[in-house]
Amino acid sequence: MALTHSVITLNASTATALNTDANITNSVTGEVYPTWGAGTISIQNIDSAITIYIGGAGVTSTSYGVQLPFGSSVTLDSLSQNEVVYAIAASGTPKVAVLMVTTA
Repeated sequence: MALTHSVITLNASTATALNTDANITNSVTGEVYPTWGAGTISIQNIDSAITIYIGGAGVTSTSYGVQLPFGSSVTLDSLSQNEVVYAIAASGTPKVAVLMVTTA
């Protein structure tokens, strides 16, 4: 089991993968973790004003799974190995905090 965290900057034009090896970097040590395994992901919108949207690869501000207003969070449990979660901003370049617990 591994616990990882990162802060990721989003944009309003392209969905960003939140749980791929390119984004799983320890912000203290700089260590990049291997490909996402099965487990749990918590996503917190840490922006002070901008809404973000969570979903699959095709997520947009009008077609999404979860809407996260500024300051709110969501936890997705029991994700399968390599099941990627994406996010996109309503506008601007807000940041999200991501916490992952992998079991595989």
